[in-house]
Amino acid sequence: MLLTLFLFLIGSQTSVTQTPAPTSADIVLLVDSSNSLGNKAFPSMKSFISKLISHLTATPNQYRIALAQYSDDLHVEFLLDAYTAKNPMLNYVRKKFVFKGGSVKTGNALRKVHGTYFKGPTSGRDKERILVVLTSGASEDAVVEPAKTLKSDGVKIIAVGIQDVSPQELQSMATPQFSYKFRTVRDLSMSSQMTKIIEDVIQTDINGIIPTDIIAICKNDSVADVVFIVDEGVSKPKSEHIKKFLQDTVSFLDVRKNCIKIGLVTYSSEPHVLSLLSEETNKTAILQKIQGFSPREGKANTGAAINATRKNIFRVKFGSRKAQGIEQIAILITHRPSEDNVRKAARGLRRAGVTVFTIGIENADYTQLTQIASYPPQQYVTKLTAFSDLPEQAGTLQKKLLNQIQDKLYVQSKRRELLKAGCVDTEEADIYVLIDGSTSILHDDFGDIKTFLKEVIKMFNIGPNKVRFGAVQFSHFNKTEFELNEYNNTNDLERAIDNIRQICGDTRIGEALTFMQPLFKNATQQRAGRVPCYLIVLTDGESQDSVKEPAERLRNEKVNIYAIGVKDANEAQLHEIAGSKSRSFFVQEFDSLKKIKNEIVQKICSKEACKEMTADIMFLVDSSGSIGPENFLKMKNFMRELVNKSDISANRVQVGVIQFSGTQHEEFQLDRYSSKSDIFSAIDNMSLIGENTLTGSALTFVSDYFKPPKGARPAVKKFLILITDGEAQDEVKSPATALRDQGVIIYSVGVFNANKPQLEEISGKPELVFYIEEFDILKHIEDEIIFGICRPHDECKRIERLDVVFVIDGSGSISSEQYQTMKDFMIDLVKKSDVAPDRVQFGAVKYSDEPEMFFYLNMYRTKSEIVEAIQNDVSKGGSTYTAKAVGYSEALFAKEHGGRKSKGVPQILIVITDGESHDAAQLGDTAKRLRDNGIIIYAVGIEGAKPDELLAMAGSKDKYYYVDTFEGLKNTSVAISEKICGDSKPECEIQADLVFLIDGSNSIKPANFTRMKDFLKVILDQIDYDQNVQIGIAQYSDRYKKEFSLGAFQNKSELNIQIQNIKQMTGTRTLIGAALRKVREFFAPVRSRRVTRNVQPVLLVVTDGKSHDDVAEPAEDLRREGVHIYAIGVGKIDHSQLMQIAGVPERKYTVNDFNELKIIKKRLVDDLCKPDVPTSKYK
Repeated sequence: MLLTLFLFLIGSQTSVTQTPAPTSADIVLLVDSSNSLGNKAFPSMKSFISKLISHLTATPNQYRIALAQYSDDLHVEFLLDAYTAKNPMLNYVRKKFVFKGGSVKTGNALRKVHGTYFKGPTSGRDKERILVVLTSGASEDAVVEPAKTLKSDGVKIIAVGIQDVSPQELQSMATPQFSYKFRTVRDLSMSSQMTKIIEDVIQTDINGIIPTDIIAICKNDSVADVVFIVDEGVSKPKSEHIKKFLQDTVSFLDVRKNCIKIGLVTYSSEPHVLSLLSEETNKTAILQKIQGFSPREGKANTGAAINATRKNIFRVKFGSRKAQGIEQIAILITHRPSEDNVRKAARGLRRAGVTVFTIGIENADYTQLTQIASYPPQQYVTKLTAFSDLPEQAGTLQKKLLNQIQDKLYVQSKRRELLKAGCVDTEEADIYVLIDGSTSILHDDFGDIKTFLKEVIKMFNIGPNKVRFGAVQFSHFNKTEFELNEYNNTNDLERAIDNIRQICGDTRIGEALTFMQPLFKNATQQRAGRVPCYLIVLTDGESQDSVKEPAERLRNEKVNIYAIGVKDANEAQLHEIAGSKSRSFFVQEFDSLKKIKNEIVQKICSKEACKEMTADIMFLVDSSGSIGPENFLKMKNFMRELVNKSDISANRVQVGVIQFSGTQHEEFQLDRYSSKSDIFSAIDNMSLIGENTLTGSALTFVSDYFKPPKGARPAVKKFLILITDGEAQDEVKSPATALRDQGVIIYSVGVFNANKPQLEEISGKPELVFYIEEFDILKHIEDEIIFGICRPHDECKRIERLDVVFVIDGSGSISSEQYQTMKDFMIDLVKKSDVAPDRVQFGAVKYSDEPEMFFYLNMYRTKSEIVEAIQNDVSKGGSTYTAKAVGYSEALFAKEHGGRKSKGVPQILIVITDGESHDAAQLGDTAKRLRDNGIIIYAVGIEGAKPDELLAMAGSKDKYYYVDTFEGLKNTSVAISEKICGDSKPECEIQADLVFLIDGSNSIKPANFTRMKDFLKVILDQIDYDQNVQIGIAQYSDRYKKEFSLGAFQNKSELNIQIQNIKQMTGTRTLIGAALRKVREFFAPVRSRRVTRNVQPVLLVVTDGKSHDDVAEPAEDLRREGVHIYAIGVGKIDHSQLMQIAGVPERKYTVNDFNELKIIKKRLVDDLCKPDVPTSKYK
């Protein structure tokens, strides 16, 4: 855990034994005053020493303190018995403790400290002996032996490093667990934890400490297995270019045991493995092997080299960390066409989970390069004309590799989550897949097709009144696998897809398209033509009959067609099938289908997600000298395309543009133009400024453009799209944070000259950053940005499972227009709900003098029926008797009217009134009776409504809303929908042993520890806690504690009390690995009789920092035993460690602070209740 923002802990152990603190201790402070520290930094060091002495002397006579400083030699400042009071010590430090200067000889200082302050062993004294070493640089002499001598005499050493000292040197000096590093002396002086560390070392029984390895902190979260596959059939001069390229690339990477591991394969006729991933070589050893690279004549058998790499490198037994969720990367370098089959070999490598980059030089075959590389080629394929160009590519490859690693760690799963959330608007659709089963498709390739279909299905809400899927297989004949109305849930559809068997034969797509017509006609009749229809055609070859006419006939019947071609498919035919280039896709291999899945789903979901697209969008465009005219034109085309894909009007999407360089220039503000043609003209007329890059100033400048005087609209989502090619020459974090605090969502688009960490600072979230190699790639990210603008990430997309009853004031004080506003309010809530008998049900009561039933919960089964009923309603007239209506409404929650309280479905009552109740005296008691029966009441008052009556109904201030006008009701619907969305519970079908492993270390403040416990209670409240789910909890820091066993508490209220009573253990270290080993006690088969009943063992780990021991092996061991691990990281966490704990990115969750835990509640509960991610497989 972090002691300050910049401290990381080096030493660690798997177990700690603490004993009661002795009454006294001798503490010697040994302070570096060498040139390495410097005279400038010495005042901060003095400040720290003074503060430490003040804290240590707070309890008189508990500690004796001595002070020494060192550089070339030891300088004794004062001895242990020199002072007994605080003030004389502080005066000495202030007046007499002066900088000496010199070299860093820590070993010498340790020897002399031993002789001066710690003569002889402790010989049974009760006084602990502590040495605090503060050092700023690598020692010029050996430290291990003198430190060992001190420790053998019972001296406990705390080693604190600043600036350039290595973690290894600190660890070699310190008592295990007690080595620390700060980035600067100022950070050290700001630390308030050193007193606690001294107390901890005093209490620690050093005989009970079991040392573990130093855990590396990897630069830029760069953890990956990277293997170079190099064609050695080159001349000697050309081999020098290859060596220079490899050396420059490897030199930049963080090559260490727990960070990036490097493998090396060379080949010509035969492959040669020069370095295995399992060889724990350091960077120097790898560079030496590269230096030894020499040409070898022979054939270009690239396929054989790829196969050897898969079999002999990317395997767990040879050092691969794939099972830990670590990214696997291969980089092929060749200059000639392969003489053997690369397609099959590369397919096997990619299917093994390896991301493949290809670099082709001179005569390398571009088609082969694309067949070998991962998809898309513009990201993974590089073609160079000469070997002399290769060394210059090292910088670009480094950025590509880091991009790939970081994308896998924390971008891809976030974007998938955002896409799935955006697809909730596609509530109804009929989708057929038409899949090629011809003989040319191999067995494994057909398996890829089925995997692709299952992944597509998971993105939609499947049901008879929601999204339906059907499948038809074709060759020279057609076979209906299943129609749209056969399977009504995701699991049944997946099983049906698994059961599809390839039919083989020739390829006749035209006949297959004709075959689809009656199927779609039948679908249209089933749902009265009101549901959009989609056809996804997937083929690997050219059709032997005409496709144009039958495809046109389907499109004329309003079927939206998407065409996917693989291998030998004819791209012209694909365009004819789809009707446009934008709806056709081509990949070289079937295993690449997974790469285009999101694109196709996004296309389908965009229709509904973007139907009511409303946004204020400002472009902030880098116009510095480095851009150049050609790239400036590409940026303008990018903006034009985004505008073209938006619904431009004064009521929907507004766009403004600002250019920046050293200065800012307004092109046009948001409300200047309301037509696409005018905006296009204004963009075309933009001229390049051509100065330096002051991005921070530009962010400050643009902030005013999101305010009404510059054309921005209240209550409209606001977006900034930054486009830049360079590093900002001023500070960006503060102005960007200020913008985001205004509610502006910032997309940062930067080419490789830009500074990626700066872009992440600007956007605040990695998934909002697009870091691309060149401006040509801009066109490939347009749809993703547009989709994000259509469906920005809200906490709650859909109200999922509730019984909701409206109580509607229909009294005479409400005009027809006002009543319509109330109806619109209700309709908005209905539209945001997943309406179905097993999901959200709505009922309603109307009232004035008397209440009357409007409709029961089980009367209407679809959203459209409820909306129609509300829309056709008229007000009653009469007086306002709200208490009577609230009491009457209770009957609508009865089981015979559709109430599902017995099934654990939350029950919500929403009262909407505009006046004072004539039976207000009864209102409080009536509402309390309902609340006591588990009904949650929201009270909405308009104009004449009385706030005290609203509070009496709701029971708490957070559940009543008052607006001055009926117009204000529109904004209230958003707030209430968010609230009741939080009340909504998913249907949780799991049987599980669910164990929470929570972080109790010092870096978590008590208030945040309470927030974490509250989060656990919220999660458990969302899960039906009964005999199907048993709960256990353990806590960890530098030690481990079982809080309570599985099934110890059988009811929710008792469990909540026990969670509330958990006390934070505190501790200076975070040892997640040790805790993962200990937590296995919950899941041991001998302790669980539930294994035979299909009970899932589930572990949820929560941490707010980096673990200081190894997490990969214990997490892997748990997964091998079938434990599903979910990992939640709060704040500045180590993403790669979190991935190693979870095993797959889909089970890794991150938030900025403990207050944000509520943001992941719904996703986490959904994942726990309906897990669809397999545990990692082992090879």
